[in-house]
Amino acid sequence: MLHLDDEDAVDIFEPISTLLAQRDQGTLRRSISGCMSGVHSRLFVKTVELESLPSRLRVTLGWQRRIGGYDWPIAELMNSADAWRQGAPVPRLRGFGYRRQGLFPVRELFLISDMLDGYVDGKFWLAQPQMQIEPFLLGAFALIRELHERQVCHLDLWAGNIMLDPQHLDAMKVVDLENCYIGRPPYWSEALGFQFAFLFLRLVQDHIDESRYDHLVDAALDAYPGIDRVGFERVYSACKHQQISRKKRRDLLLMGHLQLRG
Repeated sequence: MLHLDDEDAVDIFEPISTLLAQRDQGTLRRSISGCMSGVHSRLFVKTVELESLPSRLRVTLGWQRRIGGYDWPIAELMNSADAWRQGAPVPRLRGFGYRRQGLFPVRELFLISDMLDGYVDGKFWLAQPQMQIEPFLLGAFALIRELHERQVCHLDLWAGNIMLDPQHLDAMKVVDLENCYIGRPPYWSEALGFQFAFLFLRLVQDHIDESRYDHLVDAALDAYPGIDRVGFERVYSACKHQQISRKKRRDLLLMGHLQLRG
C-alpha cells in the first residue's frame, strides 16, 4: 500500500515490487534505499523491514515504545514531514507505504522523498582528492545553524547524512531524520555542543587538526546569541572522541546531563 502526493508517482510501484522480490530471495539486504524510476517519476525510496513482532505490532497499532517515542521508521516519517513543513533544508517527503498480508501486522515501511539529483553525501565528498575540508565545514556549520533556526535538532549529523552539491557547498541538505528533536530543545546549548562534536568524531577528524577545528567552531558560535558557552563546552569537549548512544543523546537534550562511560 502506497500513499503519495502525486497520482502519477504510482509508476514507482513496479520497480519497488521488483526490488522487494529480489530481497525476499535473499539477494539484497533487509533495508534498502536508493533511486526508483518509473515512466514519469524519479524518487528516492527507503525501505525498512521490521524484524521483531513487538515492533510490527507497535507500528500497526500506532503504539510508542515502552521507553518512549516511536520506532525509528515511524519517527523518521514524522520528523521528515515536520521538518519539511518548518522549512528545514531536507528533501521533500512525497509519501509513504507499508507491506502487510491480510490481518497480519505491518512488516515493512517505505519512505518516499524527492531525489536529490546532482548531490553527493559528505562521506563521498571527503574521500575525493580535490576536497578542501574548510569550505565543507563552513557549509556544514551553516547547515547546523539553519536547522537550529527551523527548530530541527538532528542528533545523527555526521558527514554521511549531509548532502551537498559539489558546485554549491553553501546549499547543503540533511537526510536520515529518524533521530531528531523537532522544536527548541530545553538544553539547546548542550545539544549544539554535541552536534559540533559528533560531526568532528565521525570522519572529519581524519582531515583537520583538532585545534583548527576548535577555532572554526568558536568562530561559528558567534552566530548564536544567548548560547551558554559553559554548557556547550562541557558537552563538546567530552563528545569529540567518544561515541554516545542514541538514548543518551536524547537525555542530553531533555535533561542537560550526559552519562559517559568510565
